[in-house]
Amino acid sequence: MANQEHLHKKHCGVWLKLVPTVRNGLKTFRFSTLNDMQDKFLDNWAYKLAREYSYRTVKAYCYAVKRFLSYIFALIELEGGISSQRLQEALHAYESYLVFGVKSDNEIAKKIAIQIGSPNLTAGSVISHLAAVNKFIDASEQLHRALEELESKGAILSRNLTGFTLEASVGTAVTSIVRAALKRNTWLGACIAGGAHRIKRAGLRPVSKQSEIAYMDEFGGDEKTFPIDKCVELIESATSLRDKVLWSLLSASGCRISEALTMLKEDIDLMPRTLDKKRIYIVDPSARRDKLIEFIPEATINQLPYKGRDKPQTFLIEPFASLFWKYLVEYLREEKKKDTLRGGGGHHGFLIRNLLTGEPMCLSYQALLERFQKAAFKATGNSYGFHSLRHMYGYYLANHCPNPNANSRRAFGLDLQLVKQYMGHIDINSTRKYAREDVQMLHATVAASNLIRMSGGPQNVRQTQIAFLKRELLRLEQMENAA
Repeated sequence: MANQEHLHKKHCGVWLKLVPTVRNGLKTFRFSTLNDMQDKFLDNWAYKLAREYSYRTVKAYCYAVKRFLSYIFALIELEGGISSQRLQEALHAYESYLVFGVKSDNEIAKKIAIQIGSPNLTAGSVISHLAAVNKFIDASEQLHRALEELESKGAILSRNLTGFTLEASVGTAVTSIVRAALKRNTWLGACIAGGAHRIKRAGLRPVSKQSEIAYMDEFGGDEKTFPIDKCVELIESATSLRDKVLWSLLSASGCRISEALTMLKEDIDLMPRTLDKKRIYIVDPSARRDKLIEFIPEATINQLPYKGRDKPQTFLIEPFASLFWKYLVEYLREEKKKDTLRGGGGHHGFLIRNLLTGEPMCLSYQALLERFQKAAFKATGNSYGFHSLRHMYGYYLANHCPNPNANSRRAFGLDLQLVKQYMGHIDINSTRKYAREDVQMLHATVAASNLIRMSGGPQNVRQTQIAFLKRELLRLEQMENAA
């Protein structure tokens, strides 16, 4: 047993490696499994991902596949090989392994978990994990079909393998030679022996659809929303002008942190005739790669995330907009002085810079987040991330912003299509989560059906809602007086 554990650690812990690398200007990963042909396939699969997705997605997918291959290779080690049928059984057991590990009732899942540990993933994590693995299985099956077709004709040429490159030494071969070259104890060998079917979720479901009602707090949001009446205090507590500018920008515009970190100074209209004409624009980094290359290398440009927006314009809300314009002028003046002392380190177009070196911070999310979290906890006593400011912005627009549409039935809360545009959402369903009825109001409406039957109380739903709002107004006034 000791020898078996040593053997397993050697194979799954040492030779199954995932190494960050750069290929043709794209940050990607290389796999090491001690099988050159298999590694070639995995490397090209990762590179193809890097050409289509952000680096964060590529990293998540590659690590998901690494865990998946560790699972398959552990079974190969335990059983001395893997047949096509056993592969399908292992795929069927994979979800159980991810969730239950050593507690799984499945023989394969439990046996492997004993050897390499239990992941114990949540339902949401499993769903994203399986999405990555299924994309990998699709690519493997694509290779399987290509090889089968070429083998049936008695020749295999690397340039014909639908975008996946095998070793040139394969050359021309018959089926038996190709299968021997792949070796029986590899993922590709098992896949090509019979193909691999996608993993279907058996017991897990995505998170339930968000309710259209919510327990809104006194600040007009939920637990994910930064308290709007604490936001000015938060911004003014920042210990650097850079952070004051960043936090007020996120609060005023509702932009994503990734959009703020890739913003250039030229995206800000600082010189309009009147204050209300000042504008901030959010631009897709891929639309100006030729300009960004002057400041940052290609590999960094290729990593810049961008979720997409219908229009680049933003809608700024007060009082955070005024704070932004105020601190921006002071910040730019300070940075200009620093640039003269940096010897060129700060000569680039990005708005958000490293405090010491002046370098761009377009991929420095974690360093900025820690400063924000510390200040947010001090101001509120609760933990918040940057996205809480975007939630605050969305809730304000959808529920509390004065509605300029005279034909709307709502005096407060913009029309959802307008909120969608300002939030930069592609799908209106992403916007609807911000426009939700307060559950307290729902309780008042439901209670009306009982009150109508009782003498001396409101006689219809509208009267019940009015009575409820009057009580709420009195409660809020008492809270304000006591503050």
